[in-house]
Formats: sequence, C-alpha cells, structure tokens
Amino acid sequence: MTEVGRTLHESLFGQKANANRCKGCNYPLEVYEIDFKKNSKILRCQRCGLYHYYKKDFVGKWKLRKAVKPDFPPK
Repeated sequence: MTEVGRTLHESLFGQKANANRCKGCNYPLEVYEIDFKKNSKILRCQRCGLYHYYKKDFVGKWKLRKAVKPDFPPK
C-alpha cells in the first residue's frame, strides 16, 4: 500500500498515524497491563517510561485518559 493509500485508509477507519506512540517522545509503547473487566489498559513507553492510561468508550475504541510519569518512592 502506498503512503497516500495508507493515510486514506487510516483516515477512513479512524486510526491515527501515531497510534501506540508515546505522547512525550513519539517512541513505541509496550503493553504494561490490560484489565478486561474495567475495559482499560496501560501502555508504557520503552524509552522514557511514561505510562499511558486508555479506556474503551461506548463505541469500542480506545481513548487516552492520561499520560503520567511513574512515581518512585523517596529514598
């Protein structure tokens, strides 16, 4: 598929070009936790460690709720 075709396909089907990318550094995300009962998932950036919290809406699409840095206990 060409770049134009891919962009058109993503715009028609609602997928963003930067899906599963970190909002801070645009690096790929890895699945950290999935909760099927609450319809939520947490993805973690492989580079900066930022956590991205997603929740399913009533249509069934994943929506980003918040992106936060991990809290480390004080020494």
